[in-house]
Amino acid sequence: MKSKNFQFLLYSIAFTSIAVAMHQASFKNFLLDGLSLSSQQYGWVDGIKEIPGLVAVGLIGFTARFTERNVWVFSSFVIAAALITYSIANDFISAAVYTLIFSVGTHLWSILGDYLVTDFSTPQNRSIKFGQIAAYRAGASLIGMGVVWLLSFTFSFDAVFIIGGFFSLIGLVMAARITKNKRPHGPSMKLVFRGKYFPYYLLSLLSAAREMVFITFAALLLIQIYDTSLQSMAILTAIHGALAVITRPLIGKITQKLGDLKALAVNYGLVTAVFLGYAYIDHQWVVYLLFVIDDVLAGFDDIAISSYAGRLVPKHELSSTLAMGSTLSHMVAVCIPIAGTFIWVPFGSVYPFLFGAVITVLATLFALLYAKRG
Repeated sequence: MKSKNFQFLLYSIAFTSIAVAMHQASFKNFLLDGLSLSSQQYGWVDGIKEIPGLVAVGLIGFTARFTERNVWVFSSFVIAAALITYSIANDFISAAVYTLIFSVGTHLWSILGDYLVTDFSTPQNRSIKFGQIAAYRAGASLIGMGVVWLLSFTFSFDAVFIIGGFFSLIGLVMAARITKNKRPHGPSMKLVFRGKYFPYYLLSLLSAAREMVFITFAALLLIQIYDTSLQSMAILTAIHGALAVITRPLIGKITQKLGDLKALAVNYGLVTAVFLGYAYIDHQWVVYLLFVIDDVLAGFDDIAISSYAGRLVPKHELSSTLAMGSTLSHMVAVCIPIAGTFIWVPFGSVYPFLFGAVITVLATLFALLYAKRG
C-alpha cells in the first residue's frame, strides 16, 4: 500500500510542480507588464507573498487536526484556485489577494509533502525516495517553464495561469487517490529561541535578505530596466532549473570539502561580486548571465545553512530551531521588497544592489568568524 501511495504522491508532486513553475516563470512579468504595477506596488505584492511563511508554524498547528492527505489535497486545490483567479486580477489589490492565497497553498503543499514522503518510506530507503521526489520536481519544473515559453508566443497571461491551475487540479486528483491516514497526526512544530543558536539565526536572516534582493530586484532590473520579455524570463528560469539539477550535488560536495561555514563565506564573496555587477554593469547579456549565476549560488544557502544547523543544534531541538529560523527569515523576506522599492523609486536601481552587497559582505565576515570558533 505504501508503494502505491508513494506513486500517487510522485504524480501529484509532478503535476503541481508544473503549475508552480508556470507561476514562477510568469509572475513578475504579469505584475509589471500585464497589470502595469508601479515598482512600489510590485514590492508590496512580493512582500505579501512571504507572509504565509511568517505564520507557517500557526498554519501547520491549525491543520494538525486533519489528516496529512486531506491537507495535501486542500493545498493543491488552493494553488489551483489562486492560479485560475489570477485570470480575473486587474489591479494591485486583486493581485495581492490572489498572491497571498497562492502562497498559503504552496507553503502548506511544500511542508506536508515532506511529511508524506516520510510516511511512505522507511529509514532504509528514505534518502532514495527524497531523491526521486527531487528528480520529479526538477523535471516537472522544466516542463512548466517550457509550457510558459510556448504559450507566451500566442496566448495571454490569463491562459498561462488557467492552464497552470488545471495542472494543479490534476495533481489534486492524484493526491486524492492516496489512502487516508488512519487518524490525524499532522506535523507539529513550536518555536524555540536559544542564545547559543544565535549564529544560525543571524546567518538565516542574512541569507533571507540576500535571497530577497535577488528575487525581487534582479527580476525588477531585468523586466523594468532591460525590458525582458516573458519568453526570455521563462528561458532564463529554465536554464537555472537545468543547472540546479547539475550543480546542487556539486555544491553539496564543495560544502562537505570546505566545511559549511567556509563554503558560505566563499559563496557570499561571489554573490557580492554579482550584486556589484547588477549595480554597475550596463550590458543586457552580462546581466542575464549574472541572473543565472546568482540563482545557482543560492544553492549554497540552502545546503550549507541546513548543514550548519544540523551540526550546531541537537536532534531533539532541531525542528523547533529550524521553525524559528524560518520565521525570522520570513520577517526579513516580507520587509525587504517593500522597503527596497522606497529606495528604488527615488534613487534608481543601483542602491538596492549596493545594499545587497553590504549584506553579503557582512554574511561573509560572520561566516568566517563562526568558522574560526568551530
